[in-house]
Amino acid sequence: MGVNGRHSLTDRSRPWRIALAALGAAWALATVPLPLTVWNPGSWLWFDDILDIPAYAAAAEWAGDPYIVFGALAGLSFLAIGLAFLPDLRRAGWGGKVMGWLIVTGAPLTVVSYINTRTDAPLHFLWGAEGYVLLAIGLSGLLAAFTAGNRWGSGTKTLLGLTLLFLILGMVTFGYYPHGSLVALGLEAVVVMAAAPRDRAFDAV
Repeated sequence: MGVNGRHSLTDRSRPWRIALAALGAAWALATVPLPLTVWNPGSWLWFDDILDIPAYAAAAEWAGDPYIVFGALAGLSFLAIGLAFLPDLRRAGWGGKVMGWLIVTGAPLTVVSYINTRTDAPLHFLWGAEGYVLLAIGLSGLLAAFTAGNRWGSGTKTLLGLTLLFLILGMVTFGYYPHGSLVALGLEAVVVMAAAPRDRAFDAV
């Protein structure tokens, strides 16, 4: 229950954090066509004619270079999902903390990666670095599952342990990372937070 019989901020904020993670996934889903149509035109089903939709056409025109702009803006999904997920992941031991902070770290690194896309960019060697962050997030899910302890249900720990698989499935489904992987990560975060242990599990020592 927390201090003086009151619920902790982690528990009280959970509905809002679930909504924030869902918003992060929705942003990744909504914006994936814009960099993808530049990176690999016609690579998946309805993306062929996506720029015929006025909202997407306007977004591409506004961006000038939709690959760089909407690639970098995937950092918003990393940030939203990471900030939403972190309070519960902190309760999953040091492995959960590592996973949470890796997700947050993906936000600035994605921005740096995309703005250095061009070969003459000063930090061009960081282009694509978000892929390594996603790999690290997936592997840290295994650590989080291991360090979570018996307060976490076996099903929830299994979801954490399968994070890398979910990230790969998201990438394959949408044909692009980080956006496709972020859709999957956001959905995983929603499910895990909904099932995560509440204050009473930590009070019962």
